[in-house]
Formats: sequence, structure tokens, C-alpha cells
Amino acid sequence: MTCLLGFFLTILVISIPSAIAIAILWWLDRYEKEPLWLAAILFLWGAIPAAIFSVISQLVIDAPLTMMLGKDLSNPLSAIFVAPLTEETAKGLIIFALFIFFRHEFDSVMDGILYGALVGFGFTFIEDILYLMGALDEGGWSGWGVLAFLRVGLYLMNHSLFTACIGAGFGFARMSRGLWKKIFFIVAGWLLAMTLHGIHNSGASLGKATGGVLCLGATLVDWMGVWMILALILIVLDQERRWFKQLDAEVQSGVITPEELEWARNLGTRGARGWHIFWRYGFGAWLRWSRHVQTIVDLAYKKHQQQSLGEGVEVTRRIETLRQRIAQERQTQRVS
Repeated sequence: MTCLLGFFLTILVISIPSAIAIAILWWLDRYEKEPLWLAAILFLWGAIPAAIFSVISQLVIDAPLTMMLGKDLSNPLSAIFVAPLTEETAKGLIIFALFIFFRHEFDSVMDGILYGALVGFGFTFIEDILYLMGALDEGGWSGWGVLAFLRVGLYLMNHSLFTACIGAGFGFARMSRGLWKKIFFIVAGWLLAMTLHGIHNSGASLGKATGGVLCLGATLVDWMGVWMILALILIVLDQERRWFKQLDAEVQSGVITPEELEWARNLGTRGARGWHIFWRYGFGAWLRWSRHVQTIVDLAYKKHQQQSLGEGVEVTRRIETLRQRIAQERQTQRVS
């Protein structure tokens, strides 16, 4: 009974703050919402394949390390160096795959941050379940409560922060010209993720030996990283807002109307119009209208890629497809 209740409470304690954090992050990605199926895949990757790959690779590396150095030395070294290397690499693989094979879904630095954070939240979800259930088994409810405060209260954002750094690196690479710049940003994001992860683990592993000073310092670094990512998000969103200037020519040529441009770039106007359509015409009409606005936003992003990044035939083809889709979607609108 205790085990079943503990499992239920563990899921509840982890799920509620995680859902709130993801919802805030989803809200911050204000202009170009990513498809829900993609968000689910990213979360599940962090929760299952990345976690399994991390465990296996750590076992493979830790075995010879323990034989050579002994547990007293190998355990902290594994936590500080091996765990960041294996876990951030495993989590980052899905972002790398998106970057290579689904570039049309990778339009900005914000996309990279969101992708990385979702993978991190998935990894945190499964890891916290295992740790909290282990604490309940070993230390009872008091041990469970202390660990829940630490892992959910203080460190819930950690894995999302680490992998968001990887995603940001891929995002900057996506928005850069030149192979060497792309490689630099990808490697820099990966190294930053491992560095922050290693700093956090050093505080957890060596906190007692330093009287808690290293643990406090690592916690401060964690939260400084979270606030820096939030600041980066705001900067990126301001840059994305400027991309809508690319649509002025589309208004002049009649591809979109001035009103449609305002819906796309002005979030207040978009929100008010969306509520009006929803309450007056229903969910179906609102969904069609939302997809129409999203197509216009996609057009702005693709035109930015074409003009600023010099991307050629593929992006030009997608731009023409989006223009045709805008005209088709406008015909399906049944609201005024």
C-alpha cells in the first residue's frame, strides 16, 4: 500500500510543476508554435531512449574506471564527468536528428531551446520517479519528502536547462552561415551543457566534504543558468518579431491582407481575434483560423531564412507552397 501510494504521490509531485513549467515555456514560444506530436516525441525521447542509453553507457565506462581507481575515487569522477558526457550526448541526439533530417521544423534559436527543454523534462520525469521511489524504500516518507524538495523544488529545471543549452547551440547554428560557425555553436552548446551538469553534480557529490559550500554554489549556478536562458528567450523573441517586416512585400503583392499581417505579428490582436472566433463560431472555426495564421507566420520565417541565410531552392519552393496554402486557407474561412 505504501509503495502504491508513494508511486501515485511521486507522479503527482513531479507532474504538476513540470506541466506548469512546460506550459510557461510553450507560452513563451509565442509566434510559431511547434506541433504537439513533435513535443511528445521529444519528451518521450528524454524519458525512455535517452535514459536507457545513459544508463548503459555509464555502466560500460564506470566498470573499468572502478577497477582502476576504486569506488571512493571513481564514484565522484563518474558523477562529475561521465554522467554529464553520457546523459547530455544521449539527450542531444534527437536534437541533432531534427537539425539534420527535419530542418523545416527548425526555424530559430527559440525552437532549439524549446526542443532541448522538452527532452530535459522527459529525462527529469523518469529520473525523479526512480530516485524518489528509491528514497521512499530506503528512508521512508521523511527521506522521500527531503528528496522531493531537493529534486522537484530546487532542481526541477536542471536537465531542461542543460539540454536547452544544446538546443540553443543547434539553433544558433541553424541561423548562421558557414560550416565552421555551425560546428562552433553546436560544440559550444554541448560543452556548456556538460559543464553546467558537471558543476551541479560536483555540488551533489562533494557537498558534504565542503560543508555544503560547493552544493550552495552549484545551486546558484543552476538558477543563474535558468535566468540566463529566460533572458535569451526574450532576446530571441524580439528578433523574431522583426522578421515580420519580410511580409510587407507580401501585403503589397496581395498574398496576405494588412489584417492578416497584424494577426501574425501582433500577439494581442491575434489573441483578441482568436477569442472572438472561438466564442462566436466554435472550436472548428478557431482551429482553421489558427492554422491560417500559423501559415502566415511560417511564411515570414522562411522568407527570413531565404534573405538572411541565403538558403536556396528548397526554401524558395516552400515559400511558394506557403503562398498557395494561404490562398486556399482563406477560401475555407467562414468567419467575418
